[in-house]
Amino acid sequence: MIDADLHTYGREISAIAQRDPQRPAIITSTGESMTYAELEQQVDALASAFATAGLEAGDVVALLSRNRPEWMVTYEAALRAGVILLPVNWHLEAEDVAYVLNDSDAKALVVESHFSHLADTAPDSLLLRVAIGDPIDGFRAWVDAVSPTASVSPERPRGTQMIYTSGTTGRPKGVRHDPQPSAAAAAAGSAMVAMFGMDGDNGDSMLCTAPLYHSGPSRLCLEWPLGAGVTVILMDRFDPQVAVTLIDQHAITHAFFVPTMFNRMLAVPDRESFDVSTLRFVLHGAGPCTVATKQMMFDWFGPVIHEIYAASEGPGTWITPQEWLAHPGSVGRVDPERLCIRRDDRSPAPADEVGTVWFFSASRFRYHGDDEKTSTTYDESGQWYTVGDRGHIDADGYLYLSGRTAECINCGGVNIYPARIDEALAAAPGIIDGAAFGLPDPDLGEVVAAAIVVAVGTDHETATERTIEFCREILGSQLTPKRVFIVDELPRSDAGKLYRSRLVQRFSGA
Repeated sequence: MIDADLHTYGREISAIAQRDPQRPAIITSTGESMTYAELEQQVDALASAFATAGLEAGDVVALLSRNRPEWMVTYEAALRAGVILLPVNWHLEAEDVAYVLNDSDAKALVVESHFSHLADTAPDSLLLRVAIGDPIDGFRAWVDAVSPTASVSPERPRGTQMIYTSGTTGRPKGVRHDPQPSAAAAAAGSAMVAMFGMDGDNGDSMLCTAPLYHSGPSRLCLEWPLGAGVTVILMDRFDPQVAVTLIDQHAITHAFFVPTMFNRMLAVPDRESFDVSTLRFVLHGAGPCTVATKQMMFDWFGPVIHEIYAASEGPGTWITPQEWLAHPGSVGRVDPERLCIRRDDRSPAPADEVGTVWFFSASRFRYHGDDEKTSTTYDESGQWYTVGDRGHIDADGYLYLSGRTAECINCGGVNIYPARIDEALAAAPGIIDGAAFGLPDPDLGEVVAAAIVVAVGTDHETATERTIEFCREILGSQLTPKRVFIVDELPRSDAGKLYRSRLVQRFSGA
């Protein structure tokens, strides 16, 4: 059991380090390992370095790094020092990185040397600069920042994160939540650990596959498992062959994936030769998963796949394997006090009617530096908000998503949401991945188009014709793409999020 006092003050790692110091905390896909004792020492030293540099509670520490043990050290040190951790998406261009660092008013920057060219965009006002890996001019070396030292971290409120949105429509915006009291955060973590059925003392392990700059993986794959004494197997980047190899090699019990990863693992030629029977709990989220793909994963992994629907702004729904098998395509049963569907005039939508998804804000958030966007995201009560998702709730209370308001295709005055078309494209013969989007049309305003990724060796002309015929048979003429483009890959983030607007931009003039 975790020491009660340490648990209350958010020092779960400290308790594990005292009780079992040599237990592996993090093992990388290349074999690098860090024990709980090493993790605890470095977390405490870096938290002290933040305080010594003059960072106050609530100041922002930016982190620009790929998945590696130092990422988790920085994350935990921020929580302990009472500061706000800002994980920076390292796929951003230098201009956007500079914008995020300045817009957030970051007071410190921890950066991996691989991104030293982006470090040049850092503001001169930083109180602390730390380089992970090779030296960077003007930055303190990581080994110096985490060298053993007397702890000088003052008693402060627990730190938190600020996640910047992807910026697919305009500049990224920081989503800020008020910090949770340590006791409340510990209780939430304990509840999630219990839901996952994780037991570090029994040798459980968690495979972390997704980029840690997303809020979900940092908590689901690192903070909560490590707090429960679970060993985290950390991938620096996702590779389907490596993922199934690690599951087999380490007898992994828990894992997190996004739907794109499912598709890529299903395409591993010898996937049935890997032992995945040790998996007891698999979680996926961050994007829609087609019914066909998820059913194939159930056939392979067994009934162990759970799904979470949430956003950076707050939590949404959860669906267990048994519930999903009874309600294919749903993302979970709705608590009407926390989620509802509304019409465009914000009146309640009845069962099975598509509308906008609205969430109750249990922990109020705000967009950093953008009061107007914050106010327009909430309704008149100031308690319910929407991120623009569309869907319906069936008579049994289960939520089904159909797309986002910003992705709506207006064809001849008819609103068409692309999620259903995406589902049909994924099921079409010879299609590896597909997405629908709207293209300008002088007569109808917009027409439905699609981009598809086909199997190697597929005749392109045949694939296009076959896809249109398949969609017409499954969806009817109104939802069938009028134009189909074959691409090498769809524009997706590492977390599987589709950048649909980039398809519109690419093919608008085609």
